[in-house]
Amino acid sequence: MGTSGMKTDRPVFLEDCVDWNGYESADDLSTDLSVMIEKLLLDALSRNNRASLAVSGGSTPISLFKKISRLELDWTSIDITLVDDRWVEPSHEDSNESLVRGYLLKYNAADASFFPLKNNTESAQVGQSLCEKSLGQIRRPLDVTVLGLGIDGHTASLFPCSKELSVAMDVNNNSNYIATTPKSAPHERISLTRSAISRSNNIILHITGHSKLDALALAMKTKDSNIMPIYAFLQEPISIYWSP
Repeated sequence: MGTSGMKTDRPVFLEDCVDWNGYESADDLSTDLSVMIEKLLLDALSRNNRASLAVSGGSTPISLFKKISRLELDWTSIDITLVDDRWVEPSHEDSNESLVRGYLLKYNAADASFFPLKNNTESAQVGQSLCEKSLGQIRRPLDVTVLGLGIDGHTASLFPCSKELSVAMDVNNNSNYIATTPKSAPHERISLTRSAISRSNNIILHITGHSKLDALALAMKTKDSNIMPIYAFLQEPISIYWSP
């Protein structure tokens, strides 16, 4: 039993380093995951004067954002940023920044310090250096990084069809961010690199739907992060939260 509901069986294809948390409902998942994020941030604050949280966009985390926003934390000591974003204005419907402002930076979490990725430069490639400076103001390594997943195996904006993938996935790349131009998705992107994500103190993969579970199974079968970028993160400590 989880905090709020029945858990599902662990998929046999996952490595031992992966912590599995499967739920029968998305609401049970978001409830338990918000509690876990609260514990991780409290632990970080007990050891440092600030804590940091990086989140992903899309429709999946909306329920989670709503629950996190009401957590009773010292939000004035917490930095929030994005794992990735599209290089569009914050008012654009595809903006992850807009999603965070609309659902996460509310209620108690309105007191958090937010560091968006999109800036006023003409492109993500030009704006990358400003993103690096912005992350320099956040407590690092990131205490909690919450990833999403596409059915093509991409996570963050690390797309298998992107010409920048090899640089983005290079473990020796010391940059925190990279500009990417996926062929299979609209808009130029800015994304945390693999190395920046891997340096996080706690990495969480938040997914829903059987298609995402199938994507994980395919990644483990393919065993190639150039084809399924998520594979790289399934080889190191990561907590997966999944529901149908």
